[in-house]
Amino acid sequence: MIDDPTPVELDSERPGIRDVWEVARLPGLFAILTASAAWLIWYYTSVPCTDALATSIGCNPATIARYINVDIFGRMLTYSAITAAAGGVWNYNMFTKMRAVIAAETRRANEAEQRLAEYRQQVEAERQGLIEALAEERRQAADERQRRMEEEFHRSEEEHRTLMQQNAEVNRAMIAALTELTTEIVRLRQQRNGGPHNGQ
Repeated sequence: MIDDPTPVELDSERPGIRDVWEVARLPGLFAILTASAAWLIWYYTSVPCTDALATSIGCNPATIARYINVDIFGRMLTYSAITAAAGGVWNYNMFTKMRAVIAAETRRANEAEQRLAEYRQQVEAERQGLIEALAEERRQAADERQRRMEEEFHRSEEEHRTLMQQNAEVNRAMIAALTELTTEIVRLRQQRNGGPHNGQ
């Protein structure tokens, strides 16, 4: 097992400025687009307030009223809030799913890294085992060679002793034979030399 701590998942982290920006930018864009669309529709479809209309329907004939009024401003806020909320919910769901996918990928990467570390440890253990087995084989082979050399030496020494004993026995036999032969020769000489004296 690897000793590295498992990284904290993204879902458990506190949201930062980047996270807030990721969640809020799409709803903000929806709100701006909706407000702009509502204003453009109002601007190009509304009837300009003239002095005659102002007296009859009570509209505001001021120049600024041609570009904005309370009614359209309220509608822009309402429509923007609705689309921003819808976009926010959709974006939050997407953002949450994306973070879950990233967290799952991170977990898978960590698990893969852990499996790789375990595999490396297993390979290293097997390599050490092979090295130890090879060293043991070499030691046994060296012991076997030493044993054979000792046996060969003892056998040679035994053969040498046996040969020396055989040589000693042959030498003893030759000495005994020579002694016997010498004794016989001396006896024969004595008989030959002692023959006339024996006849007197």
